[in-house]
Amino acid sequence: MAWRPTRLLIQGELDNTVPGKVTGWMTFIGLEQRVEFNLKGDFHRDIRGTKILFNGPNHQHPEVMVDIVEARDYMRGFMIKQVGEAGDITAGLPPADYTEYPYIEWYSDENGRCVLELDKKDVTVEGKPLPPEKEKPVSRKEQNENMMGFIQVQVFNL
Repeated sequence: MAWRPTRLLIQGELDNTVPGKVTGWMTFIGLEQRVEFNLKGDFHRDIRGTKILFNGPNHQHPEVMVDIVEARDYMRGFMIKQVGEAGDITAGLPPADYTEYPYIEWYSDENGRCVLELDKKDVTVEGKPLPPEKEKPVSRKEQNENMMGFIQVQVFNL
């Protein structure tokens, strides 16, 4: 099972201005503290070398949109320090190497695969991406290896 806390996301910021590294933070309904990120990898070419700021679908009035007890139950065990590998992280802009909408995926050492699927209106790109024609697309082979590692851990833990 992958964590899919999109509806509990309040806001966040991820930074890929250092090649090979994604850092940042996110806040979620149901967690008292903000979640810090330190991941290996890069954004997709549409936003590589930039910082992205984003809001969740319920960011304006989170307390009205989501049951707080349900949110706390879902987020129980979600680590406030996310360390691991960047998965597919894109704003869905040209060149769209993966999706045509914002998609944020990472493989956490503690929580496994995590995915956020957002609306384009909720994502802001800060900075100018590296020239896509000079950048290699995110390796599908590496992403498949990340997924296979996640699946093996899931099967092992059954």
